[in-house]
Amino acid sequence: MSNVALYNTEVPSAFPLARGASLTTRVPSGRDRHLRIAPEGQVITPTPSHALLRILVVSSNAEACAALRQVFEREGREVLSASSPAGVVEMIGRAEVNLLISDQLLPDESGYALLESVREKHPTVMTALMAAPGMSQAPLLAFERGASDYLTQPIDADEAVAFLRRADNMRTVREHVATQTSGAYEAPDYRGMYGTTSVMRGVFRVISRVGRTGVTVLVTGESGTGKELVARALHDESARRNKPFIALNCSALPSELVESELFGHTRGAFTGAVKDRGGLFEAAHGGTLFLDEIGDLGPLAQAKVLRAVESGEVMRVGDTKSSHVDVRVIAATNRPLDAMVLDGRFREDLLYRLKVITLALPPLRERKSDIPLLTSHFLHLFAERHSLPARALSDDALDMLMQHDWPGNVRELRNVIEGALVMCDGAEIAVCDLPANLSTASATLSVPTSMMEQSADLPFVEARERALREFDRAFLGAALARNGGNIARTARALGLHRQSLQKLLARRDLRNGDATAACAAGT
Repeated sequence: MSNVALYNTEVPSAFPLARGASLTTRVPSGRDRHLRIAPEGQVITPTPSHALLRILVVSSNAEACAALRQVFEREGREVLSASSPAGVVEMIGRAEVNLLISDQLLPDESGYALLESVREKHPTVMTALMAAPGMSQAPLLAFERGASDYLTQPIDADEAVAFLRRADNMRTVREHVATQTSGAYEAPDYRGMYGTTSVMRGVFRVISRVGRTGVTVLVTGESGTGKELVARALHDESARRNKPFIALNCSALPSELVESELFGHTRGAFTGAVKDRGGLFEAAHGGTLFLDEIGDLGPLAQAKVLRAVESGEVMRVGDTKSSHVDVRVIAATNRPLDAMVLDGRFREDLLYRLKVITLALPPLRERKSDIPLLTSHFLHLFAERHSLPARALSDDALDMLMQHDWPGNVRELRNVIEGALVMCDGAEIAVCDLPANLSTASATLSVPTSMMEQSADLPFVEARERALREFDRAFLGAALARNGGNIARTARALGLHRQSLQKLLARRDLRNGDATAACAAGT
């Protein structure tokens, strides 16, 4: 293709090159490759690696292409460019492109059409949109066509680097997930959040649409569902992304200190106030203030937050003058604020002011199909963080994760995977590497169903005794497996005396050797 230029090659070490010059060399494939010389005089020579991306930028905007090329090559990437979409889909496979960045406005074809074509012909190639200036709906439309991320024009170098980091992370997760899952793959990552279920894609779409505005957002959901991640994503989507993001858990501070923390205080305002101190509203000036568990605010603090949100006016505790701040407030709660309004525990006017947009996060038990994806992400994350070998999850261990109800949601899953990876000694994480509470929960769920089928015609007392006997066997067997068959350790974990546990095992005809063998087999 005449409109495609490749950038990357080996450089003769002693070749004299001037600043800003370029050099064309012929590689064995017969294609020309072009070297660029940085203004400082050094030659930029990206090193190909399976861990790096080969990027194709499709745009007729020469300035945007040049800006991306400069950033990406400095990061050690190979960059290809095309000025029109003609032939791009066919060329992607031959050039082994990992990431396509398409301009929203292209000659003869829209960027959205190109994204759809690439998704259909090359489903494993990541795609992103380069949105035209002022087009706030462009990212949303791009996500609907399979794009995993987007860039805005004019190109900002820092944003381009952050974009590249996200692309790297997503590609790594894709490769890891591919070893444990099969079937069509959908890009799971959106600003650090992972999910392919329809409800999570809906969350990502709302964040993309609302993030560009300055409206207040109320994020609802159970503890551990990722409310702060959503708040950070909203901040990163906004024009305030380069300004402070300040987070406060309103339930983590005594009520008498919340006002001082939020609004600051003057010297002598209360015991211990030895000097003037600004609050979090002032610290977040120009940026975003995230108020987690806002339902725990007291009445006076609620009134002052309402004034700050409505007028931008804040007054330090003990002061008589107010000051103006420019802050976007994002609030979150796991409590029913509407019911609290009826009970008089939360201000109705503040609730209405906060929930201009309400974004509800689903609990993990309602999107269990995301568990394999989240698990793969956490396995890679903690293997890298703790310098441990990457391990897969056994089928039985994954089944157990899928059966658990996850009252602590994604946070609980994250902690379980981190602990299992650290404690695992085998080639893969087995059931016995998971916490005991998962094993026992799984056992208690399986007993009632089987017993209902087998004992429907028995007298009540006999049926109950059989159910209890089977429960004891399942519960104790899982506990023994978790503790490697060690009686003393299992007794301590269950809060029993060793002799009591031995008697119970004998009464239920349960040999701890069976559980140990099952654990060794990875079941």
